[in-house]
Parts: sequence; structure tokens; C-alpha cells
Amino acid sequence: MNKLHLLAAAALVCATNTATGQVPANTTSKLAGFHTVTARAWATSLVGVNFVRPMLASGKIDAEAANSLTDNNVDFLVALAGQSNLWVEITSGTNKGVASPITVVAQRILTTEEDLSALSAVGDTYVVRAAHTPTSLFGATNQAGLKPSPTANWTGNADLVYIPDGLGGYKYVFYSTAAAGWREVNSGTTNAGNIPVYHVDGMWIQRNDFTNLNVKFAGSIRSGPTFFYATNGVNTDVNTNYASGSTLTNSGLHTYVLHGDETTGDIVWFPNSTGGWDQYYYTDTVGSFTAGWKQVGQGNTDKGATVFPSAFSLERRGTSGTLKLVPSTIYNGL
Repeated sequence: MNKLHLLAAAALVCATNTATGQVPANTTSKLAGFHTVTARAWATSLVGVNFVRPMLASGKIDAEAANSLTDNNVDFLVALAGQSNLWVEITSGTNKGVASPITVVAQRILTTEEDLSALSAVGDTYVVRAAHTPTSLFGATNQAGLKPSPTANWTGNADLVYIPDGLGGYKYVFYSTAAAGWREVNSGTTNAGNIPVYHVDGMWIQRNDFTNLNVKFAGSIRSGPTFFYATNGVNTDVNTNYASGSTLTNSGLHTYVLHGDETTGDIVWFPNSTGGWDQYYYTDTVGSFTAGWKQVGQGNTDKGATVFPSAFSLERRGTSGTLKLVPSTIYNGL
């Protein structure tokens, strides 16, 4: 997993069928829910999973060093036994919401892929979870109902799921009935059911069928901020993380995007209900334009109340760096 997905920089940059892959009843959390996304027929749809997997361990940091944190009150070898694709999120303090994949689990110590020591402090709280995977999202036997490949290889007419690989590209995953499992295009017989889908990752579903497919995602609620990295000149696909209540204004994203006009500012791309895209940018007060969120081609009309879809794409025209989303106030106290 590449640090471009999860790590918050020390200084933030400012400028129809329905199928279920997950079962909400299986989610052990006091705060859980589900939402449905639509993979449109003969289209490639950007979608997000706005719920995370249940926490496996939590506590307070007793000590920290570069790329490690210690909790003397938790036996991680017991709490995290048999788990993989783990990540840790700091849930209190100045940089609440920063996160990193975990590379090594010891009895009292977690080794992290990124150095979080400058972004957290002794006494801060944390939570450990496993990342979603094709199996957790769509079911071990494709209960979600994606169109499968009848062979062990992708035939060209099976549905595909594009999962960010952390390096700027994607892993292309499909379900094979011949193999009775998830496979990655051009990866032979290797099981792809455990490829991680982290909480910042927007996914694409390529639907190669005549009908729309509604897929239900379930899990636990995150109520902290979300940090994600965006590279200049690249469109970054981001999972919205919050299933309801998020608008352009209350997301706080205006603090971090590059302000400008349709041609100079960062552009936020929202997939719409017709299979197209609505594009938004944030402008300061300039000429006849008042400060706020505007839609490309819609003049000075304020668009701050526009609700986020499950995932969006950010066209970064500003300097590469870390941006931040905050949840709606309806998440306060959760």
C-alpha cells in the first residue's frame, strides 16, 4: 500500500437488480449501516464504500517511535490473530483521522508503513481495522451478482472491478465461476479475493450487461476526518466515507483545494444519475463572482449545498499534497 493513499502530511496543503455482497447483521459494531451503489449497464461507474469493517483493536498510545506505536494494555497477537490488510487510524488529537497500513504486528507494538510519530502523541486513541476486499464487499461466491467469467481468465464480457493499487494504477478483478473465486486480470490462478480496498479508495465497476446492478455495502461508521493525497495533474478517485449529510460546503474541502475559475482551480467531479459528470470548483470573490462553490458552466450560482455521491474524482491543478474531508455535524458524538 502506497503512502499516497493514507498518510496525512505534517503540513497540510491548503490552497435493475439488487444483490448483497455483505450482510449488515454480520457487522459487530454499535454503529453500523449499509448503502447501495449502482453499476450502470454497459458503463464504468465510480463508487465508494462509505462504511468500514468493524474495529479489531483499540486503545491509547503508551509510546511511539518512527513507524511504530505501543499500547501496553492490548495483546495485538491475540486481538489481530488471523487478520490481514490491517490499518490503524488515530482517533483523537490534532491530526485525528490520519491513518497508515500496518506492516508488522507484535504483542504490544504495531509497525506502520508510514511514520505517524509527528502526527500523533502519547495518550492519543487509535483503532485498528482490516481493509475491505473483493470478498468482503461482493461475497466469497459473488453474492453481489456481478456478471462472472465462465473461464479462469477474463473473457472480455465479465464485469470488472478496478481497485487502486497504491501506485497510481489499478488491479482489475473479476469473479470466475470456473475457478469459483476472485481473480485478477493477467495474474493466472492467484486468488484476488484478499486485495485490499482502503477507506480512501474510490473503485470503478465496469458493468458488461444490459441491466443495472445495485450492490449493497455494509459496515461500521467512521466519524472522524478523512485525509487523502492528490497529485498535480492527476485525477484522484476518492471514497466519500460518509454515507449521508456531506455537501461541498460542510466537507471543508474548500480549505484545501486550489481556488480559481473553471480553467485554473481544482475541479471536483461528481458522477450523476444520467451516467455523466457534474464538475465543481471553488472561487474567491472575483469580479461578478461571489466566493463559494460553483458548477462548471453555471455561472455564479452557489452550489455549496450539493450532496456528495458515494465517491468522487478530484482533478488536482494545485501542488501535490494532502487534502482533508470532514464529516457533517450529524456525525458529532458518534
